[in-house]
Amino acid sequence: MTQPSMSEQEQRELAEILELAKLTEQKAKELCDFTLEIDQKYEKRLAQIRVAEKLKAAGLS
Repeated sequence: MTQPSMSEQEQRELAEILELAKLTEQKAKELCDFTLEIDQKYEKRLAQIRVAEKLKAAGLS
């Protein structure tokens, strides 16, 4: 059984869906990168706080 060919309208709709999928993927990547950057800054700040607390407990600051 053969599939009927897609109409031009269906081809345009699929092309539009593909473009939206590509855009969504790009935005998701940007959000992932942004989230990773925030996480790295948080981890760095947390490490700084821990070092400061250890120095304070040791009487070095």
